[in-house]
Amino acid sequence: MSARRITRHDKNPPLPQRAGIDPVALLLPHAGESPEQAAAAQPPRPTDTFGASCVFDYLVNRFYPHDAAIIRARFNAREVRDSTGADIAPEAPLVGQKIWYYRELPTERAVPFDMPVLYEDEWVLAVDKPHFLPTTPNGSFVAHTALTQLRVREENPLLIPIHRLDRPTAGVVLFAKTVEARAPFQLMFQNRLVSKTYEAVAAGQPLAPGESIELRTRIEKEHGKLQVSQTSAQETAAAGQVANAHSRIACLATYELPTGVLPATSAANPALPLPTGVLSHYLLEPITGKTHQLRAHLWALGTPIAGDVLYPQVLPVADDEPELPLQLLARTVSFTHPITGEDTLITNKRQLLLAPENLATRTIHS
Repeated sequence: MSARRITRHDKNPPLPQRAGIDPVALLLPHAGESPEQAAAAQPPRPTDTFGASCVFDYLVNRFYPHDAAIIRARFNAREVRDSTGADIAPEAPLVGQKIWYYRELPTERAVPFDMPVLYEDEWVLAVDKPHFLPTTPNGSFVAHTALTQLRVREENPLLIPIHRLDRPTAGVVLFAKTVEARAPFQLMFQNRLVSKTYEAVAAGQPLAPGESIELRTRIEKEHGKLQVSQTSAQETAAAGQVANAHSRIACLATYELPTGVLPATSAANPALPLPTGVLSHYLLEPITGKTHQLRAHLWALGTPIAGDVLYPQVLPVADDEPELPLQLLARTVSFTHPITGEDTLITNKRQLLLAPENLATRTIHS
């Protein structure tokens, strides 16, 4: 048995977590009110009843019109509750109530779960997230996420992420272990009291080893678009706006990619361009934290990160994971602990596939 401390707390939601997954909370419409009345409610209620007058028909018609048995099983197992924990009857009318139930989980692809603990105390847990593992549940991944797996592994249903990494990015992620720890750590990130460094490998050589630059652009993320839009500091100023994304980029080394390290083409995603020739190894420090900031900034520098399926162009989603993960790694997170006041530095030990240390032979250009 590990000597590591595992913090456990009692909590009584209307339905408990199941295998690390929270039940879904859903606000129902009120079948007898007008759209204006629904909009004026606090919180505003949905207006579309999907042709239903009772809770069972609403859930079936909205989510599972092809298989009513899924919802019937939830009611039979007493897995549809109100906010007080009382059972909801299938024939209960739609009166704008809030209900809780377990969603049907999607079929998920297997992803790696190697998440070694990097730091832990009474309030926070830091792990080294692998490439391809989502931090939190989303549409395609629910059970196969860092949060779900850690809740089960650590036997702590209260774990929540304090910050997130994109699914293809590996590295340090922090999770609050208690309800009381959430606000102090979240405010610490919100107020930019955290320093982070990343490493990346990209094709090309825009900077010489030892050379560094600071890059400022304006980044906007539009709903429904996978890429961010980015304008240079000069274009931003000309438009009367200000840059909102700031990164420090330092070149650690440039080197030749040895032959045979990568296949000629990606079998999983033939559209993915695999790098050849000269690579650059970067140390990145995001001063701000805009969506896809580091990926967009290296793209702007003319050296998109190796393995990137979004920049410079959006590539088709592969059926399985490509041979080359995104070569971006969250290396360190440092901060003054918001509860103990101690200076804290968390460093991961993972190596990027194409980093110099991970290549058997290389020629370093100094």
